[in-house]
Amino acid sequence: MTGFPDKMMIRYLDPAQVGRLLRPEDDPESDRLRSLLAAVYEPSRLEVRSVDSVTVTAKDFQVPVSVPWRAHGSWEKLLPDVAQSRAVLEMPSVTAPHWIDLALDTVVTARVALTEGALESIDSEDVSALPEDEFVARFDFLDLAELMRRAKVADYRDLQDQFPRLYRLHYAQAPPFDPNAPARSYRLRISVLFFAELDLAASLRRLAQCRGAQDDSRPRPDAYDGGALLATSAWLAVFPAAALTVPDPPGSAREVSDLLAAEGCVTAFVDAE
Repeated sequence: MTGFPDKMMIRYLDPAQVGRLLRPEDDPESDRLRSLLAAVYEPSRLEVRSVDSVTVTAKDFQVPVSVPWRAHGSWEKLLPDVAQSRAVLEMPSVTAPHWIDLALDTVVTARVALTEGALESIDSEDVSALPEDEFVARFDFLDLAELMRRAKVADYRDLQDQFPRLYRLHYAQAPPFDPNAPARSYRLRISVLFFAELDLAASLRRLAQCRGAQDDSRPRPDAYDGGALLATSAWLAVFPAAALTVPDPPGSAREVSDLLAAEGCVTAFVDAE
């Protein structure tokens, strides 16, 4: 598979080939693109049901990403005058960069369904006088030990004093999916790595290094109007299809895809020719 990354760069000069990479002809439900979306946009109140289109707005090959060098410092003076200062110094990285083989900025248009309805009502219950075992049972959906740690209380009685009422929120049933409702647009950055061989350990290490550098160098918002943002970019690992036909491959296409999916990466096998 010598030259596989080079062949892929030549191939994906063609916008039509990029389109087939993101939405393969044998993927009528756009599962690959939906998986890429789910790697960045956590579905909280919205679920992507179908993809209308994907538009590539920018395409770059061999993009370097580096972790910037940061130094944190503080200065404090207590007497005779109280003074305090903190500073963070950030400089370009002095280490070798990691390389993303193909970086795509895209806009994905999708049809979504609400997974929960609007807030209908709120009720509450006085739990200030409950025995400890009943109080604990009422909050069995929470990690009470962690709540006590965050509230800085020593026992359940102190916790009960701080949380004397239990509130319940009731939501209406989510409306049925309307395929004719207006579509939503998502900005999605896709970072593609080309691997000449099916070396899973090396692939996962390179993925972790590139993703860590990119997440550290490209700050992201904490949320969008449908949930949380999980990463600055979706990641797509591209392997030669022939790597699955060598004697004693490390796994099947499904097993390799499942392994990388556990690390938040989507997998594609493509013919090198």
